[in-house]
Amino acid sequence: MIMYVKNTAKTNDAKAWEKLFSLYPGLEQPIRETYNDPSSARRIYMLTPTKTRSEQKPDLTRLAQTLYLIPNLLWIIIEDEVKPTLRVRKILESFNIPCVHLNYPTPSYLKITANQSYWRKPRGMLQKNIGLDWLRNNTQPTEDALVYFADDDNTYHWRIFREIRKVQNVGVWPVGIVGELLYEGPVCTKGKVHSWFCYVFRNRQFPIDMAGFAIHLRLIHSHKDYYFNVSADSIGQQESHILSTMTTIDELECLANDASKIYVWHTRTIPTYLTSEDRLKRARLSYDLLEEVV
Repeated sequence: MIMYVKNTAKTNDAKAWEKLFSLYPGLEQPIRETYNDPSSARRIYMLTPTKTRSEQKPDLTRLAQTLYLIPNLLWIIIEDEVKPTLRVRKILESFNIPCVHLNYPTPSYLKITANQSYWRKPRGMLQKNIGLDWLRNNTQPTEDALVYFADDDNTYHWRIFREIRKVQNVGVWPVGIVGELLYEGPVCTKGKVHSWFCYVFRNRQFPIDMAGFAIHLRLIHSHKDYYFNVSADSIGQQESHILSTMTTIDELECLANDASKIYVWHTRTIPTYLTSEDRLKRARLSYDLLEEVV
């Protein structure tokens, strides 16, 4: 396991910003809103498990380009590998975003086989646990900061990070394209959850997607023995496990305009079927740009 942090220093060159806005006027609103928001002083620690696959580089590229718009965020990437790969390191270095690069390999008995559906076994939980360990060992319980679990193939509006910074203990909001519905999440009145809009696994105590909540850092410290469960019976229950450990439904903070706005979507990149690879090999051809895609 290795770790490196880079570019955590803040800069505030007004002339550079104005030049950027003149070239790309569409950036002005998100950058002015996020960087001028007083709550941006509250750091976000974003934990993202990732694994080697042909779609990994484009997924991380898309996510990194969103994070360009977000101040005071530390991106904690945890690879499902025996050691951190040069591939991911090069991606992170190319974007120059403040980051920590960790790793932990999933044992073979917990990996999804070719004949299994993707939801048959918990995915990314061991890597999230490594991220929790890093937070407990490298941050202080007194820091006013937030923790967010972000899949590498989800889609994030820059405003979701403004919502995260409003969290005092545990905040929740809807997530789009999840649970066999266009969205699922809390149903709120005056900032409090009174029911849930969901279909799949309706018996969950907290029927919400992992992208639909953020937790204050002090709760990660105060529940120092909590780790995500990787057993088979934890499928669909990971969110309920962590939330029931750290809060109650009555204590949840309903954000995103009383859960009436959707700023994150559970887009899921499906495996690409490279059906012509064997034909390339039979023709004794190879990729000229292989290092660009692997």
